[in-house]
Amino acid sequence: MQARIPRRRRCAAFTLIELMIVVAIIAMLAAIAVPQYQNYIARTQFAEALTLFSGVRTAVDSEVHLRGPDGLDADRIEELVGDESGDYVDDIDVSAGGDTVDVSMQFADEGVNTELAGEAVTFTGQEDEDAWGWECDPGGLAEIATGLCAE
Repeated sequence: MQARIPRRRRCAAFTLIELMIVVAIIAMLAAIAVPQYQNYIARTQFAEALTLFSGVRTAVDSEVHLRGPDGLDADRIEELVGDESGDYVDDIDVSAGGDTVDVSMQFADEGVNTELAGEAVTFTGQEDEDAWGWECDPGGLAEIATGLCAE
C-alpha cells in the first residue's frame, strides 16, 4: 500500500498585482468622473439663475405689454419682482433705460461652485424690429452656460 501524499490546498485569493490593477482602474474612472460631476453641479446651480429670471421676465414682459418699451421703469419692475434670491443667486439687479432692461443675477461668494462664485449673468431685454426679445450675456461663465443661456 502506498502512502498517501497530502495535496497542497490552493488558496483562493487575489494577488498583489491584481489588486493594483483594480486600484489603477478605479483611479482612472475617478479622474474622469469628478470633473464631470463638478461641471454638472455648476450647470445645475447656473440653472437657478434661469429659473429666477423667468419671474423677472414675466414682470418685464407684462410691463412692456401694458406701457410699451419706452415706459419701462426699473423701480416698478423691482417692486413687481420683490426681493427674490435663491440658494446660489445672491442678488438680482434690474436697471431700465430708454427701451432696454438689464437684469443682472449675481451669484453668491460662498456655497456655490468655485467657477460661479462672485460671477454674474446679465439678461438684456430690448425691442428689435418691432418685437420685444431677450439676450443672455453669461460673462465669464460661457463654458458653464453653453446650451442653457439661449436667446
